[in-house]
Amino acid sequence: MHYLKPHEIKYLQIDHNSTCNLRCPQCARTVDGQTMPGLAMQELDVHHYKEFILGAPNLNFIMWCGNYGEVIVSPTFINCLQHVVENTSAKLVIATNSSARDKSWWKELGLLLKGRGKVNFSIDGLEETNHMYRVNANFEKCMENAQAFIDAGGIARWDYLVFGHNEHQVDQAIERARKMGFRDFAIKLTNRFVNDEQYTNKKSSAENQNVVTRKSKYTLEMPRDESLIGSGKNQNQLIMEKFGNWKNYVDQTPISCKWKPNGQIFLDFENRVWPCTWTASGYLHYGDNTQKKQANQLFDLYGRNFNSLNEHSLAEVLAHDYFAKDFCKSWEGTQDSKVPKLFACGRTCGTDYNFSSAHGTNRRILELQNV
Repeated sequence: MHYLKPHEIKYLQIDHNSTCNLRCPQCARTVDGQTMPGLAMQELDVHHYKEFILGAPNLNFIMWCGNYGEVIVSPTFINCLQHVVENTSAKLVIATNSSARDKSWWKELGLLLKGRGKVNFSIDGLEETNHMYRVNANFEKCMENAQAFIDAGGIARWDYLVFGHNEHQVDQAIERARKMGFRDFAIKLTNRFVNDEQYTNKKSSAENQNVVTRKSKYTLEMPRDESLIGSGKNQNQLIMEKFGNWKNYVDQTPISCKWKPNGQIFLDFENRVWPCTWTASGYLHYGDNTQKKQANQLFDLYGRNFNSLNEHSLAEVLAHDYFAKDFCKSWEGTQDSKVPKLFACGRTCGTDYNFSSAHGTNRRILELQNV
């Protein structure tokens, strides 16, 4: 079964760059408070967008939400966005920490996106707390930038990841967002307290995480309110009881892909095409990691450039055996198959676990303004 053909692509998610101004502790690019060793600083440019847009004629939605980068710090981004605005009719969404650029830049962005899309501002707390997860963020700048964007006619959503240190401020943040003119407020519950330690070492419960930054050490804690803890904590426990370990679960669980039915695909900052954001991140993970091993297995099998748009056209990439038959067929196999059933597929699109903070009960969106 083909994953997607070029004319079937409706939704593109982009990891435009690998650069970032923050060092969020649960981000794949952060290791011991620093940028992951060996991560190349790269970004896409206008010619990459031109080629993709030409190859996907029915594209109607584009989202910038990366695994490794903060798109607003890229010097090439605005030109790329301008090209997209002028050469597609796609709806546009940008996810950002907003702690960069000045008010004039954000005003320009608001005018550029007016009538075409919105910005999701990832702000996890108020002045005393946002920087505890969004390490190096400047809360006052976030507020100024968001207000400049909204005042220019931009549609904005406040995305709020809930932790033990900020759960008491959710209602205050909602009220502030309402007064500022945010259209919506999303309460997001993270499942990243369940990580490779649990996946590979058969630990049955999620744990608080010790955090090291350039300035301090502290413990990143799960919320005390059980209703604000990601579904993964209890689901992880049930998987251990039902399957014994994560390998058994991933090998056995049926896959119900969240992206393929909607015509979604992912482009990373190296100009590589991946089925989705979750399958894309693994090859760059740090250390002895399950997903990195599987990605390297694919590169060994197909060659390092099988999914690179620097070497192939979009049509050629999607006609490659991996996209044309092997990827979807792998859902019927196991992690030990020649073309492995990806851990990312089992964790994210299996039956017993909801990894994403963008799906199911892990995200609650409140409408703040009557439009």
